Amino acid sequence: MFKSLILKPSSVGLGMSVILAMTLAGCGGQATDSSDAIVIPDTTAVTSPPPTSAAAPADTPAPTAASPSPSAAPVVAEGWGTLKGQVTFQGDPPAAKLLIEKGQAPKDPEVCAKDTPIFSERLVVDPASKGVKFVLVYLARPTRVNDEAKQAISTANLVFDQENCVFDPHVMGMMAGVPVTLKSSDPVNHNVNAKLRQSAFNQLLAGGQSVSFTPSGPERTPGEVTCDIHPWMKAWWMVLDHPYFAVTDDQGYFEIKNVPAGTQKVVVWQEAVDRGFVTAPSGEDVEIKANDTTVKDFTIAAAKLRAG
Repeated sequence: MFKSLILKPSSVGLGMSVILAMTLAGCGGQATDSSDAIVIPDTTAVTSPPPTSAAAPADTPAPTAASPSPSAAPVVAEGWGTLKGQVTFQGDPPAAKLLIEKGQAPKDPEVCAKDTPIFSERLVVDPASKGVKFVLVYLARPTRVNDEAKQAISTANLVFDQENCVFDPHVMGMMAGVPVTLKSSDPVNHNVNAKLRQSAFNQLLAGGQSVSFTPSGPERTPGEVTCDIHPWMKAWWMVLDHPYFAVTDDQGYFEIKNVPAGTQKVVVWQEAVDRGFVTAPSGEDVEIKANDTTVKDFTIAAAKLRAG
């Protein structure tokens, strides 16, 4: 960091200005701009007052700074409602990437891509409806949690399978503390390598084997899941501390029941989108109607996709 000390002497006694520059080198040796200069003014010099403009009329009000427009206050309401909608793609989606050609798997070809090729599920768009599959929709921080909703997810039979050397489902939401069955429908070995911050997990599964996995804590963002034996296999898990999440179906539809009424922050995440988030990472305000269904649709623009 550089600092300059500039002394401006009195006009009495010296006919020219003397400038003393003291340069102090900081960490990294980078210089700052002229705003770091310290100027000692000449207090003895006689200066004329600056010219004044014509006085404004006495009844002219003083100008005031424009105040920012207030944001809408969150709506607080009693009761519960249903949130549903559709996530659609705007524009022409890119063609699905071919990962493994039929019968050409480099590992376990007698099972992997034996009868059909394997395509990437990074972005799956229904041609007719433009609905986007495998989009994760969830509440960031629900204001309340409905006991019935919590009970429903706590007793659900959650299964994460491996079939024909593909993870099923490709995107999965889960609640911390609720077990998930990891299953292999293939006759060959797989491993489930869940790259989570709170519940990192890597389990080898023999053909036809099933094991139970219980995530211990919520995640800030979805975590990638891979199979190191078959490196083209990929999925995503999102662990939350509440039951308000859904993954879109083949036509991009989703539904979340027993959502607390009032303003809720709704987050939409999709793997192919730049930075992953269709909404802001903190969510988008959606007012949930009590004892009713609130419809909220979301759009993914082609320009928002990242390369890959």
